[in-house]
Amino acid sequence: MRSPSPHDAAPPDLPYREAAGSIRLWDGTPLTDLTTPRHDLATRTRPFPVQRNYFHAAAIRASARWLGQTVAMERSEYERLVREDVGGFVSWVYPEAEPAQLRALADFHHWAVWLDDLMDRRSSPATSLTACSVLESLGSAELAPFDDSFARMRSHGMQDRHAERFLHAMRLYGSSSRKEVQAREGHSRFPSTADYIANRRTSAAMPVYFALIGWISRIELPDHLYRHPLVVHLENCCSDYALLYNDAGSFIKEYLSGRTEGSFVRLLSHELDMPVQETLNEIADMAAAAADDLEAACDLIDGSGLPAGQRAQLHHYADGLRKFTGGVNHWSNHTPRYLIGQPFTDTPPTSRTGDRHHLRPQPTP
Repeated sequence: MRSPSPHDAAPPDLPYREAAGSIRLWDGTPLTDLTTPRHDLATRTRPFPVQRNYFHAAAIRASARWLGQTVAMERSEYERLVREDVGGFVSWVYPEAEPAQLRALADFHHWAVWLDDLMDRRSSPATSLTACSVLESLGSAELAPFDDSFARMRSHGMQDRHAERFLHAMRLYGSSSRKEVQAREGHSRFPSTADYIANRRTSAAMPVYFALIGWISRIELPDHLYRHPLVVHLENCCSDYALLYNDAGSFIKEYLSGRTEGSFVRLLSHELDMPVQETLNEIADMAAAAADDLEAACDLIDGSGLPAGQRAQLHHYADGLRKFTGGVNHWSNHTPRYLIGQPFTDTPPTSRTGDRHHLRPQPTP
């Protein structure tokens, strides 16, 4: 894994050492003593695929122009989203998207991350909850930036069943994010790790990404098969990797942005009576365990008892999940969105302890 390069430094408006200053965490650790755990899934014995979409450069440039022209925001917010390579994320997780599909994805993701930041850490509670309401109303209220990108998705091959899954997932994204906002503001709490993860699987927008994988990869699975235990397990493995690796990797940036209450790092630290640094390392290992389980679950497809045609489609879908997971890992390790000048610790890309928190029951035949 490469060492942090000059472009990983903190953005000009948030020099890391200056911002962290004398801040101490709830366990007494100075924030500047923390290191962010980081691993590389491409170094596993069976590497997860990492490939950037061939058409990324033109799509991202055009999407940056679209963002500035279409979404009303402060200039500083626009420059931050472009600097953080938000549009570039989709080029790593959807390497097979066609040029027009990638452009629609980049536009959608720029808008969605801007809205997510309103829900997540940069706003008053009222603004955060309003952003949740926007997501909850999609499909029943006009919203020009979303309607524009969604219409182009539809015109470039998104069939009705993928569109329905996508809209339903977006509304779940809003309602589950509302629960996180309420926990962050101290109005509610997640009683356990399992409860947090169950909500986070949707507040991290993972069902949204799964619907987009189905569209881009032209997956032809009947609706009932998405409820099959093996399919649910494959998706949960991918979800848990993405959300856990994000929670560990973004913690320092999020802490400096004021998002402290209701965070998974704090919840797990208190639940296990564990110092913050050990908690971050534990979460990174939990992410590696999810990658281990995804690899193992892919090997169960041929013995699932499903008809040959459905097994072939499920292999195709699982390939999309592996590419998504590898892309999340690579983008997270390089994006200035999370790399603000803090030190890193290399950790194993496979788990030491497996799913010891019992987040993912093994699928039954």
